[in-house]
Amino acid sequence: MVNPVDMSENSKFALPVSSDGEANVLSMIYRFFKKVTIVGAVYLVGYMQWSVAWLFCPVILSVLRDQWRKENEYRRNIAKVAAVSSERDVVLARLDDLPAWVFFPDVERAEWLNRILLQVWPNVNHYARTILKESIEPAVAESLANYKLQGFKFERMILGTIVSINWEYKKNNNLSIINILIIFSYAGDCDISFVLQRVRGGIKDLQIHGMLRVVMKPLISKMPLVGGLQVFFLNNPRLDFNLVGAADVFDMPGFSDILRRCIVEQVARMMVLPNKLPIKLSDEIPTVDLRMPEPEGVLRIHLVQAQNLMKKDVSMLGKGKSDPYAIITVGAQQWKTKHIDNDVNPRWEYWCEARVMQSLGQALEIEVFDRDEGNDDDKLGRPL
Repeated sequence: MVNPVDMSENSKFALPVSSDGEANVLSMIYRFFKKVTIVGAVYLVGYMQWSVAWLFCPVILSVLRDQWRKENEYRRNIAKVAAVSSERDVVLARLDDLPAWVFFPDVERAEWLNRILLQVWPNVNHYARTILKESIEPAVAESLANYKLQGFKFERMILGTIVSINWEYKKNNNLSIINILIIFSYAGDCDISFVLQRVRGGIKDLQIHGMLRVVMKPLISKMPLVGGLQVFFLNNPRLDFNLVGAADVFDMPGFSDILRRCIVEQVARMMVLPNKLPIKLSDEIPTVDLRMPEPEGVLRIHLVQAQNLMKKDVSMLGKGKSDPYAIITVGAQQWKTKHIDNDVNPRWEYWCEARVMQSLGQALEIEVFDRDEGNDDDKLGRPL
């Protein structure tokens, strides 16, 4: 949570603009050696009388990498500003005028909850550090080992001070349960460092966005009046971050996506439906009632076919076909169909059943990929 800033009601909201920040000695030295390296590479090519084509590949990669990082930085800055600003200000900053039928519903941002969180944030930081070291670190290290990346270990973790939570109360007919739906948005100033293959790096600008639900059940007649809590995400949260330090050389979409995927998978195993994080408050309530509740129902899924997919495979004769397969996701539950070789109109006839813990809020996602042996699979699309 950030401290409130005095601002008049008529002040205009401005989108963040890119800034180089305050220069320091280390950054000046880094830029100096970077320019010396570039000039030295150009000189070496000329001195050795190599073809100019040797410069094209690194120049193109450098331009693409800079463009990708600028887009990510702008998106993260937008999320930071949106976390501490109203929806009305964000929309009006992008549009000069809005039609009369556009309205902004009043949504409580739970500033009182943010103030409480700020006070207990050091304790939250300690708890998160324990979860990170004991649960997430071993699982992420094991997942990265599948990509031949060894020795992953977190060294330092500080969550920072910026956190924003929007929430709304969901009315229910069950008098023994209280449901609270939280629109969770963390865009903070964390400081996380790690080691990977003896290379030290860090994570900055960490952002986590998702729909979080807190269920208080059952209501009892003795203190603390609630038997326990269930905390869980309805769907996989969105995770974004920026790599810094020596690991900055790995800050390309490939490595970032692998690390992000590994972390999201571990979070899903802990607290994405049907998995729930139980917190027992009363000894009268069995833990099993909180950890393994009855689902609302079962969703039977029949994936029949796809048509007119893109041709991703390239052969000597030009564009070939694709080897499509589909991934079905409901919360933390995931299924994968078999791949069909050389077919842009695949027919899978695949059946699966998903446990539905919350009928309102859980999403069914289907993504189709082209299977490539030895390379990352290409994404073909998803149903609308």
